[in-house]
Amino acid sequence: MRRIVIDPRVVKHLGRDLITSPEVAIIELVKNSIDARATNINLKLFNGGIPDVLQNSPVASVIPQQYFHMPLLIVEDDGYGMTDEVIDSGFLRIATSIKSNQADTLGEKGIGRLATQRLGAALLVETCSEREDHTSFVFINWDDIINGAEEVPSFDGLATKPHTRLWIFGVNLEDYIDNAMQFSQMSFIDTGAVVQINRDLKSALNFLISPFENTPDIPCAPRINFYFNDKQIDITFPYDTLALAESIHEFKFSPNKDQLLNYGLSIKPWFIERVHRALVKAEAFKRLKKTHAYYSELLNKSSQRISNVLNATLSAEELTKWFYRILVDFYAVTDDESKREAFDSFIKNKANAVITELIKIAPISGSIYSFKQGAAIGDKIIIDSAHELNYTNRRYSLQELKYFLEDYNGIKLYRGSYRIGFLGNKESDWIKLQQFRTKGQQWYRFDLGNTVGFVSLSDDAQRNIQEISSRLDISENETSEAFKLLINVVFNYLFYDLNRKANDLIKVLLAEEGLLEENLSKRVKKNDEALREMMKRNKRMQKALIDVSQHLGQGRKISETDEIALSGSSFAFLSDTIRKIDDDIRADSSVQEATAVLLSEADAQLKAIEVESYNNYKLMANGLITETITHELHSLSKTGVVPDASGHFDYLRDYFVQNRSVPTYNQHVVPIQNSYSNIAGKLDQVGDLYSFLETTFIKKGTYDEFIYQDIAEVIEDIANNLVATIKKEKIQISRNFEDLVWFVPKGVLLHVFYNLINNSLYWIDVRRKRAQSDPSYAFSGEDKIVVEEHGVDGVIIYDTGTGVSKSMEDILFEPLQSGKPLSEGRGMGLYIVRKLLNSFGGEIELLEERNEYGNRFKFLIMCSTSEEL
Repeated sequence: MRRIVIDPRVVKHLGRDLITSPEVAIIELVKNSIDARATNINLKLFNGGIPDVLQNSPVASVIPQQYFHMPLLIVEDDGYGMTDEVIDSGFLRIATSIKSNQADTLGEKGIGRLATQRLGAALLVETCSEREDHTSFVFINWDDIINGAEEVPSFDGLATKPHTRLWIFGVNLEDYIDNAMQFSQMSFIDTGAVVQINRDLKSALNFLISPFENTPDIPCAPRINFYFNDKQIDITFPYDTLALAESIHEFKFSPNKDQLLNYGLSIKPWFIERVHRALVKAEAFKRLKKTHAYYSELLNKSSQRISNVLNATLSAEELTKWFYRILVDFYAVTDDESKREAFDSFIKNKANAVITELIKIAPISGSIYSFKQGAAIGDKIIIDSAHELNYTNRRYSLQELKYFLEDYNGIKLYRGSYRIGFLGNKESDWIKLQQFRTKGQQWYRFDLGNTVGFVSLSDDAQRNIQEISSRLDISENETSEAFKLLINVVFNYLFYDLNRKANDLIKVLLAEEGLLEENLSKRVKKNDEALREMMKRNKRMQKALIDVSQHLGQGRKISETDEIALSGSSFAFLSDTIRKIDDDIRADSSVQEATAVLLSEADAQLKAIEVESYNNYKLMANGLITETITHELHSLSKTGVVPDASGHFDYLRDYFVQNRSVPTYNQHVVPIQNSYSNIAGKLDQVGDLYSFLETTFIKKGTYDEFIYQDIAEVIEDIANNLVATIKKEKIQISRNFEDLVWFVPKGVLLHVFYNLINNSLYWIDVRRKRAQSDPSYAFSGEDKIVVEEHGVDGVIIYDTGTGVSKSMEDILFEPLQSGKPLSEGRGMGLYIVRKLLNSFGGEIELLEERNEYGNRFKFLIMCSTSEEL
């Protein structure tokens, strides 16, 4: 007999409360086997109790007869086994750790053995350690323990190879087999029915060891096998199904001097095909769609451009700024000015500390596979394309994809290759991916029900990250808080931005291929012309039919027959007329078909117009706010503030000197004088800026006020307005033309060039800052912004800044795309510039020429002189 040390209430409550489900219990037992350095772990389920071949073994003598025919689960491994000391002081002392000296165990709570109580009514422990000369057997009836029993039966047998085998009696078949009812009355040797292993259990077993890293290659990764009535059941993770993902997001945080965080997005051909369908709408896609191979070729030939846009890095400084931004939003900002500086310092220190905490568990990496399973998209685009292009070994059904996502959806957390918890799935979402779907544009967010992925960190000794028993979260400490902050930034901000860029880039690529629908108004105009031609043809046919009747009236009836004789000329006329009518009918049918298609697609375009209108309303709202603020600043600039109040302050200085209160003057009056001078100077600048911009305000609400605008004068006006800045920064604005005049809407060119020149000033400053740490960005000459004439209807503008990064060059003119970090740019400037130019037939494009940093840097602005606007 052996003594078991435990409060009965602990067994009764902890077994159910800490081990929340059967699959959690199984995983706890498997993890114990992994910690025992097992290379093979077998889960053997029997629906008829102890197999006949074992009933005559020494094991059977210690098992009460009542358990012989109960469903049985055996969990066995070839690990190093347990010694008698470990059994007595560890296994039989519930809630004590028997692995405390191991640095790289999967668990340290000492309650894994309670998993057996969660699973069955009784337990037989069979184990042999390489350090002892016998096999130990211990039998535990959990009802006896709960009722207060302090001793459990035990005996020793012959020594065998090191192993541990847990016999769990009275298990519930439905915890393991989905179709358990089919087997409840069957003999254990009856294998006629197909076994459907419980999907939650299969998922838990598949994800215990990372399936994303080709598990056969993981060093010392144990093999986990499942048997039902001695027949092996396939529980292999369906690796091939991962190939159906339309995109894969990846990131890696690793201590590096220059690049602390690398992240990117890779896409499949069917991603392009799906976006194509979304852009042109379903009806038009029927006409415009290409073969799956076409989209694959487009992906291949654009691979470098796609890589430039969809791969990025962040330095420690840039990542810290992200943390600062999130933390400022999280903590309540004080309204007390005296405390604001301390608050800001607190947030900065906390943001910097995050990097330090993350390095403790670095490298941190992750991959997220995104799927689509809609009927029109999942089947006809994704599954067909993946099979045709040989991404999968066979053609999957939509139902199989659905089941795969139901079983495996969500993002798992791993310590190295072993799972320690969940970051989120469709039912549990502590990284708030679903919550963020309500922010911004939700189609750029992750849908947890359609994602499968992982995040892996390095913390073998479990000093920093500990999972809670439910595996649905991790224990709170400074490191876990930093980890969650990193995940928040990567998943909800950086990956969101990549998704927007991917869609915008695909739109650009499809437009270059001529695969986007022609402007609806142009199509309507063409169709209107076709309808007018059809009306003319109808009139011709009416006249032709009248002529046909006349010729038929000239025919002579042949006696004693039903036939009519026509002259040769009449017959030729009728033949020719019928041919022409047939041609006209065919042409009319073509026009009618085109009209039907146009009407159908026009209906779909209405929805797109609604979205565009909403975006325009937002732009209008921003414009109204901007104009209101500008007018308020203008009114402040006209409040009669005297720019130079030095006489008044000189008088006060003399007064305090005479009254021997110089310290009072220095401490209280001088700060007021300095602040007044700054405010008065700023208000003067605001007034000048308002006067400068007032001419560009569009008061009529339309662009129907065209004027002749001298480009040189526009550039000169901007240079004069920015004279203080360009002198201070020592930047030259140069132009090489005099008489270049365009007929354009009033004020538009000022907006266009003001935006471009301000961008140039910004990127010259960025290049200078980079040059402080990177000599390759040093520039020996004078920094300048150059505006050159390009024919009578073109202007080229460029500067000595960094140029446009490769990641932005293909999506630069899309809305909400900015190469500037964080809140320094909204990504609307160049989008609005292009829209303004397009409104009167103008255009702006980024030329192919590259600067010494490998970036494109010249913009070509063109003004159409056509009468048709």
